[in-house]
Amino acid sequence: MNKKIDFLYRRSLLVNTVFLLAVAGMVVGCKASAFLASTPSPTATLLPPTVTPLPTATPTATETATPTDTPTVTATLPPTDTPTPSETPTSTAPPPTPSGEDAIYVYYILLKTGGPIACGDSLVKANTGIWRSGDIEADVRTALERLFFKRKSFGELYNPVYLSNMTVSSVDFNSYTGLISLQLDGTYVRSGDRCDDRRVHDQIWSTIRQFKGIKTVYILLRTALLGDILATGK
Repeated sequence: MNKKIDFLYRRSLLVNTVFLLAVAGMVVGCKASAFLASTPSPTATLLPPTVTPLPTATPTATETATPTDTPTVTATLPPTDTPTPSETPTSTAPPPTPSGEDAIYVYYILLKTGGPIACGDSLVKANTGIWRSGDIEADVRTALERLFFKRKSFGELYNPVYLSNMTVSSVDFNSYTGLISLQLDGTYVRSGDRCDDRRVHDQIWSTIRQFKGIKTVYILLRTALLGDILATGK
């Protein structure tokens, strides 16, 4: 009887042990599964795509600045703006001075020479350095404007009209008759030398007559004939 009880006791103990081992195995398996689930997989340690630049992130030829975005020297400085060495001599060389019938002259007085002008004086023409334009009216105006310049002398040459304040208002030339008519404004101022009136007449008329085709000179100073003013001494 005791042996049977002992056998039953041992079998019950074995069954319980097996049962406990099975339960323990299940617990261990669950913990292992939980551990494995909580442990990051190898793929979780990889860098995100934004950390490692992809080929598409590198600027392409269409994304970079084109040559037109950065102007070159040749684009801002055309060759025509920079003279070539062959152009330098002509651009820096002084213009030629006109002479002969190409130049515009004015007449001054050389005093006390025993000449036929005024009181034994001579007329001397001076080159203004200005080219004739071919327009007689314009050239006469230019010549008289230079003659009326308020300067008493140019070296030994005397300019008796320097005291006056005359300006050219209009010039009209008739190429068929050779008559040139001038209207002057301002005033004629006498110097006190009785010879200066004749000197002024000769230098003005000679300055005008230097241009071919002029036969008759008619000059009004405001409303009076300049020739009469100079002749009367009034």
